[in-house]
Amino acid sequence: MALTIFVEDQAHRRIRSLHDDPGNTFLNVCRRLTARGTAVLDVVDPYADTMLNFIQLDRLIGELNAALESGALAAHESAITRAVVEAAVEARELSGYLYIEGD
Repeated sequence: MALTIFVEDQAHRRIRSLHDDPGNTFLNVCRRLTARGTAVLDVVDPYADTMLNFIQLDRLIGELNAALESGALAAHESAITRAVVEAAVEARELSGYLYIEGD
């Protein structure tokens, strides 16, 4: 059960994808950050799908960058978090979506 994250354009065409690792590192980062009060990451669910639009992407990028800058993430957590930020930025530049597929 690992998340699959898709960058979609405005017409919902999938441009590329990335996968959380088998240890669910990104999902675990989401859970920890949600417990600290993040506003967007609480909708990421391992058993359901999540679609983030351009407004939500702006917030997501901010929340994840703040977590990266805080130094609170371990190296492997920072790597997947940076990859998700890059995907979110790409989706935002396309006026598209970040689609997170649960199991």
